[in-house]
This record gives sequence, structure tokens and C-alpha cells, in this order.
Amino acid sequence: KLADWMECVGLESFDVRKFLSTESEQLIWKGEGLPSDDLSMENALAILQGEQCPFLVDPSQRATEWLKVHLKESRLEVINQQDSNFTTALELAVRFGKTLVIQEVDGVEPLLYPLLRKN
Repeated sequence: KLADWMECVGLESFDVRKFLSTESEQLIWKGEGLPSDDLSMENALAILQGEQCPFLVDPSQRATEWLKVHLKESRLEVINQQDSNFTTALELAVRFGKTLVIQEVDGVEPLLYPLLRKN
């Protein structure tokens, strides 16, 4: 339990944001357009440091726009699932190690299952 661990190590409080990122990282994210509320910051940590492929429900597009800015240096490609070249873009992203943001997802295509499971 977290409370037991905190007592064992002598902590009065625990902040996951301070534990998993620095203040300078969080300031960079804010400068890139990420909202500064706790939920947005914690979601950014989950996206960037999580082991699973993130699946965002983002009707306002704020997180998606931040992600595009944040990942612009990492060979980012953005595509809609309904695009005619979706399968080709997916194959090329996997082959060449690109980061792929898939937008306008109505349902998860079976083609994506092995990637999401990291098989």
C-alpha cells in the first residue's frame, strides 16, 4: 500500500508528477501547449512513460495537438484511420520506426491488435 510505503520511507506526501518528471520537463510541456492542470500533466506522464501504447479519447484535440508538437523531432506521422493509405502508412511506420498518431478512430482495426499488444 502507498501509505505503508510512505510511512516506511518517512514521506508525509507523495506527488506522482514530481516522482516521474522534473519541473523543467513540465514547463516544457506547458510551453508546447499542454494544459497545466493536474489531470493533463498526469496523462502526459502516462503517455510518455507508460509501457502500453496510449489510446486517447480527445474530443477537444488539445492533447493530440500537444503530442504533435512534443514528438515533432521523433519522425512523427499523423494519419486518419479512414484514409485510403492507412495500411501502407502503418506498415511503413512499423518498418522504419516512426511514431504514428492515428486520428478519427471509430473502432480498433484487427490489424492494430498485435501492435497494441507489442507482439
